[in-house]
Amino acid sequence: MKKIIVTIIILWLGHVPAQCQEISKQIFGKWELKQVEAMGQKGSPMEVFGVAEAYQEYQKPNKFTGFLGEKVSGSFIIDDKSKTITVKAGEDDAVFKVKGFTANKMVLDIATEEGILTLHYQKK
Repeated sequence: MKKIIVTIIILWLGHVPAQCQEISKQIFGKWELKQVEAMGQKGSPMEVFGVAEAYQEYQKPNKFTGFLGEKVSGSFIIDDKSKTITVKAGEDDAVFKVKGFTANKMVLDIATEEGILTLHYQKK
């Protein structure tokens, strides 16, 4: 029984870095913001932020472009251990926690003064 538990833990630990590595390889491209969750409420970017278009674009090597009412350019770093994406734009840093990731969908959390925002993106 003890061997089975140890084997399951080893397999689970081995899966986590593989998933993060997949993020590092598949994040490149343009991701369109489809839905925002805040304080238990869900809405579109238009309903929450008042903008029709919102996206994040990741390019090699570590180049970031974002649009939420205005275009922002900078760089990004993926931390595989903590499953975070840190975006650096000018003097500002934004840290996104990766909640979910597939080849076509990405779910990120970001802490704001009002609380946690959950951002649902779809790859274009």
